[in-house]
Amino acid sequence: MSILYITIGFVAYSYADEVMSLYTTFADIPDVPFIGDLIKAVVFVSIMFLPLNGMTVLISRFVLRRTYKKLEKLEVDSKKPQALLLVARLLFLGCLVVTFAPMIMVAESLMTGGLSGSIIGYYQTTYMSLYFTLLGLATFLILISPVVQLYGRTKSRSLLFAAFLSFTACSTIIYMANGQWNISIMDITEREFKSSFGTVMVLCGVCIFTSFWIISRNAKSILRYQKLHFTMRLGE
Repeated sequence: MSILYITIGFVAYSYADEVMSLYTTFADIPDVPFIGDLIKAVVFVSIMFLPLNGMTVLISRFVLRRTYKKLEKLEVDSKKPQALLLVARLLFLGCLVVTFAPMIMVAESLMTGGLSGSIIGYYQTTYMSLYFTLLGLATFLILISPVVQLYGRTKSRSLLFAAFLSFTACSTIIYMANGQWNISIMDITEREFKSSFGTVMVLCGVCIFTSFWIISRNAKSILRYQKLHFTMRLGE
């Protein structure tokens, strides 16, 4: 997950213009004011932002969820962490909705040759804030899920630090989306956005890696304790 965030941040900072130009490969966008720029921006979002949703959901599904299923077989309660994952998936679904739901109106505009002012206003002032707020909240729920599972057993202070790192990463994403610059989706190749987004993604990647490293050490300490306890019982 940390590699994913760092890679997308680096690509957005270094190759945003190249990614934006990919839209010409897929379709011939008519030369209608604003519509071409809007379609390009949505293509950019689909290539750069939505993989954050998909890969994070896959990680939570095939790593964390499978771990919790194994814990259930050992009669270890994991209902709270799994509930957090469920809410996170709903928020990720919200990211998809806020991105593509208005595209129905855009399709209508392509047929009529115009573009509704409400669509332009939505993508210029509202979309970035909604998308990254939902992304930040969903990512936080996934990162905090294993912390909730382990802290109930170990009460380790290092897990609190892992939770703080998770909060730092996700709150930074939300702050970026709701900061003073409030950049439009049509200007996401501007240097201001590329530098801000790249920096935030790299910071998030580092925080995520450190947080999961702490979580992994705590999980391994529980396993060592269980093995030691089992060995002592065999000796008795």
